[in-house]
Amino acid sequence: MSRRLTVFAALLGLATVVVVAAILVSSHGAGGVRRTAVKGDPTAVLAGIPQHGLRLGRPDAPVLLVEFADPQCPFCREFAVRTFDSVVRRYVRTGKVRMELRLVDFLGPDSTRGARALLAASLQDRMWNAATRFYALQGAENSGYVTDRFLRRVLGGVGTLDVEAAMAARASAPVTAQLGAAKSMQSRYGVKSTPTLLIGRDVTDLRTVSEQTPSPEQIAATIDAELAKRT
Repeated sequence: MSRRLTVFAALLGLATVVVVAAILVSSHGAGGVRRTAVKGDPTAVLAGIPQHGLRLGRPDAPVLLVEFADPQCPFCREFAVRTFDSVVRRYVRTGKVRMELRLVDFLGPDSTRGARALLAASLQDRMWNAATRFYALQGAENSGYVTDRFLRRVLGGVGTLDVEAAMAARASAPVTAQLGAAKSMQSRYGVKSTPTLLIGRDVTDLRTVSEQTPSPEQIAATIDAELAKRT
């Protein structure tokens, strides 16, 4: 009887561990990141803010914030969902900061397909809307979800974007050039993970401020300190 009770207790303990592990896995997204829910239209925060190519915000804003991102990266998605809105509302919309999005494809073929589609949207000055939509619909890493159908769904939710023109431009020379420029800049600044945020006056004067997903408070403190240098 004692032996049976011991075996039963061991099995019960193992079952408990399995259940707890399942709960933990189910509460996190790809890459072990807790996936914050996307509410409403994720592109609404961008309304009325000028975009040009990779840039979001006024060209004369005194501070440049560069984000290196992989479209598949779950940590990049968390930055987009948790922190991006506050940066845009407080600093970009008010003309204090301009942002640039530099896309890399660390994670695999789906990253490359996604990056090319988003860069094609940049040719129509709608890259940031497309990227925000991509993160809202992001799937599991390297599961093959970045299909033409998926990309049409992403791009189709971006108002005024010519979806078919963007799809056709994915393999164009300007898109390939932007991917190459991002890799060169990545090498120059030693970017090894995403998201990585750099801040400064322009692309020749940047320093790394985060290689993780900063909170709104953390990034605000960094931007405020940089703005203080410019006044």
